[in-house]
Amino acid sequence: MKILLTGATGFLGSHLIPQLVNDGHRVGCLVRSDSVFRQRPVHIPAWKVEADGTGFLEGFNEFAPDVVVHLAALYVAEHRYEDVGPLVRANIEFGAYLLDAMQAAGCNAMVYGGTSWQHYRNRDYCPVNLYAATKQAFSTLAEYYLDAAGLRLLELHLYDSYGEDDPRNKLLNRFKAAAELGDELAMSEGEQRLHLVHVADLVRGVATACEQVCTFKAGERRIYRLPSDRAVSLRELVAAFNVADQSHPVRVRWGLRPYRQREVFQPWEGAEALPGWRTRVGLTEGLRQVRSTVRSG
Repeated sequence: MKILLTGATGFLGSHLIPQLVNDGHRVGCLVRSDSVFRQRPVHIPAWKVEADGTGFLEGFNEFAPDVVVHLAALYVAEHRYEDVGPLVRANIEFGAYLLDAMQAAGCNAMVYGGTSWQHYRNRDYCPVNLYAATKQAFSTLAEYYLDAAGLRLLELHLYDSYGEDDPRNKLLNRFKAAAELGDELAMSEGEQRLHLVHVADLVRGVATACEQVCTFKAGERRIYRLPSDRAVSLRELVAAFNVADQSHPVRVRWGLRPYRQREVFQPWEGAEALPGWRTRVGLTEGLRQVRSTVRSG
């Protein structure tokens, strides 16, 4: 297939490109002008786009994709006043132009990333934060195109991801930095439970979803999850992290930080996992890979 990708310069997107190419697909990318590829194969075409609609139609008309994979998003855990505009532009306005360009170009299949944070207190919809609310807003916008243009949509609700080369300021990178420096981390009581999924498993899931969405009927949308085998508490995660490299444990002082205002203690389990997919990289092996990369570097 010809697959047009947004979010190609991000952690998940940069791993997805080689997976799709290895599966025999042709890949094109829509990227913001200020985005930088970590590693871009020379044969992957890319079109510069902006949240105001610039560049979308050119990319669709020149590449003529069979499927769109929409992963581009701005993530802010606890927004400030000045974050409102960027969140709306990146997660809603950008997506609206993407959907309209799909309709104009006659492309009717999309796989896109939602978030488990759209389901605070395990409700069908209750956003944890403004980021999650903007993700739901895009999904609501897509309902119009689902009906009016007969789109076929597969919405993947994602959890926390990780991998050996993750550049983001995420929890495991904080653990790694503290372990290397011998610092002590002040944390909450650690009762939160989370699904932590290796990026290699996530890209297989997205690639599988691309195959499945093409079998949908016009105007059909399905929502699936890509969870780990089991959720673990934050305390269990720290223990597993230290088992992976016992010579350099991360030291944590529990209870010194308050929980966030809308802390998630149980991950959402309210939808079926993507059919035909399951994790292959267990947490023990995944953390061992992460820690061995740090030690060898």
